[in-house]
This record gives sequence, C-alpha cells and structure tokens, in this order.
Amino acid sequence: MIRHLGSAMSYLHSMSIVHRDIKPENLLVELDEHGNVLELKLADFGLVCEVTEPLYAVCGTPTYVAPEILLEVGYGLKIDVWAAGIILYILLCGFPPFVALDNQQEPLFDSIISGIYEFPDPYWSDIGDGVRDLITNMLQSDPDVRFTSEDILDHYWTMGSEKNECNDNNR
Repeated sequence: MIRHLGSAMSYLHSMSIVHRDIKPENLLVELDEHGNVLELKLADFGLVCEVTEPLYAVCGTPTYVAPEILLEVGYGLKIDVWAAGIILYILLCGFPPFVALDNQQEPLFDSIISGIYEFPDPYWSDIGDGVRDLITNMLQSDPDVRFTSEDILDHYWTMGSEKNECNDNNR
C-alpha cells in the first residue's frame, strides 16, 4: 500500500501539487482474493493546490497534520509524506503515533509538534527495523530532513525484496 501511495504522491509532487488531506478515508483500495493490493487510488482533491511558495493555510485532518502546519511556519509538499507516515504506522499497529486523551485537539497538536513517538511493545515487537526506519524518516519533524515521496519509493523496505515482506518478523 505504501508503495502505491508513494507513487501517487510522487506523481502529484512532480508537478508541484500537494494533496493536503492524505488519510485512510481518502484512499480507494482494490485487493485481490489474497488481500494483496492490486490498486490504490488517492481521492478527495478538495484541498489540493500548487506549491509555488510556502503555504500557510491551516488545513487537513488533525491526526495526520504535519507539525509545520500547526506551527504556521510555511509548508510544502512534504506534509503529504508526514500523513503517509502516520498511515503506515497505523497500518502496522492499529493506532496513530500521536494521540491525546479524550481526543482533545490541543494536546494532540502539542504531541505532534513535539515529534516524540514510540514503537511500543507488544504492538511493534514483531515488526522489522526496515519499516521502522522508513517511518522514522517519514515522520521527521523538520521537513528539511523528512523523506520526499521519491525517497519513500527508493527505500529498501518499500522496494519489496523478499526479505522485507510481511513475514519472519520483517512486517
């Protein structure tokens, strides 16, 4: 799934277009009879815009919003990579890396801005280092060091060698 999403983002980003609302609800997924992704389509282009200079509009879905949006320091294409990193984290363990008690928005935003998250056991105990490395690079608080959509596609875990498939603790 992340390879398909990375490809969709790479296409948009190659034209300097940012989606600004990447979240599971905006992913249309077709699976084969074994549950493998045949096709993933990115949907809901209501917040899409061209990036010619830093953007400042505060928008997106709270769980998936990047720290630079909340800090209102200007943002660009890499906010989509952040959101995809949140999705990948959730796909692997079932919950987001940044949470707040009682779904309160301010503590959630403080958590996102801090950039501090964990890979807690037992949820992550059987998940390999390769995908953890990918997530870590996608969820960099500093957008200057955060992966690009192309970096996602070039990462060894995403490239999908047999060793990195979802088996033998390398999920």
